[in-house]
Amino acid sequence: MLGGIRDFFYRHKRKFIVTGAVFGGLYLLTSYAQRKLREWQEREAKRFFEMTRKKQHFESTERTCNQTILSLSKIVTESILGVLNTEEIVLKLQENPNNKLVLWEQLKIMIFTRMCVLVYALSILQVTLRVQLNIIGGYLYRDSVHEDNPLVDSELQAKYLSLCHHFVGRGVEDLIKQIESVVKKVLEPVSLKKKMTLQEVEQIFWSIQNSLCTDSADGDPVKKMVHYLVGHAEINGAKLDTIVKETMDILESDEVTSIAMSSISRSFSSVTDEVANLFVSKSAPVSKNHLELNVEHVITNGALKLGASPDTFVDVNKVEIHFVKLLPVINELITKNLCKGNTNIPDLLTQQLTLNDKLKLLGANIYEVFSSA
Repeated sequence: MLGGIRDFFYRHKRKFIVTGAVFGGLYLLTSYAQRKLREWQEREAKRFFEMTRKKQHFESTERTCNQTILSLSKIVTESILGVLNTEEIVLKLQENPNNKLVLWEQLKIMIFTRMCVLVYALSILQVTLRVQLNIIGGYLYRDSVHEDNPLVDSELQAKYLSLCHHFVGRGVEDLIKQIESVVKKVLEPVSLKKKMTLQEVEQIFWSIQNSLCTDSADGDPVKKMVHYLVGHAEINGAKLDTIVKETMDILESDEVTSIAMSSISRSFSSVTDEVANLFVSKSAPVSKNHLELNVEHVITNGALKLGASPDTFVDVNKVEIHFVKLLPVINELITKNLCKGNTNIPDLLTQQLTLNDKLKLLGANIYEVFSSA
């Protein structure tokens, strides 16, 4: 019997060898495939974890950025309104002094200067802070991944982020001086008795913006963001110097300059929209119905509808107001809560800039570059 079995295996030896080789190969192939599958699953799980961790860190950086911007925007606004204090002139005018004309001329320059400085200062602050905080956020994330070789310690982080305080102080003062000189050139020929249309007010803002863009003496404020950030600072240390140079390269890039100029133009458009509401509210007859219904203004293709009556329209482009009467109400846009949502112009500009998609995308791109380098 044993001999028969031996003869059977001998006769089918080749088949057994082939079959064993096939099953052995399948086993090895299955084991290899399973191992590769586990490795792929581990890599994907690790990548997903890293992506989730990175996303959470970026979102935390964004929240910090928004909170810092809101905090510093208030400080910058208070600084601007403190230097350009129109309330003192308004109080003097209420006393009916002999130099009323001189005071009105000063008020005219100051009101438009503070409005334009707010637009430029808040826009520059938004851009520089988003660049700074996303650079440092990217570095901090990279340090969390490579803990053995950290690039940014707490002292370096504090020194780098303190650079923005130079803009809040000396930088804003320089900006006020530059914009005030341009506003004087644009507004001095404009008579206080002149009847102004909305287009003429918009033209004033455009002329100021255009003059600043082509300012050969002091330079375009947008292209001087680096000066406002580091122009008054002493940079000590190789690592800090490296980060500052990287920041300067980004702020001086065409992309960032374009985004900053676009933000400033949008801010001036928002200011013009609020002025348009003033033109209509000052020219349209106010009835009891309007006061009771408290209906908001709705601007559509240059016409503004008021109240409950469907036939009540005011062509905002044809309304004219004496310049001297327009100045106090424009001034109130900054100093009082007259805008929709119970906010004033500085708050409105800060909110719009914080929600600006281009600025958000800029921050995200910078974070991605510095966190992955």
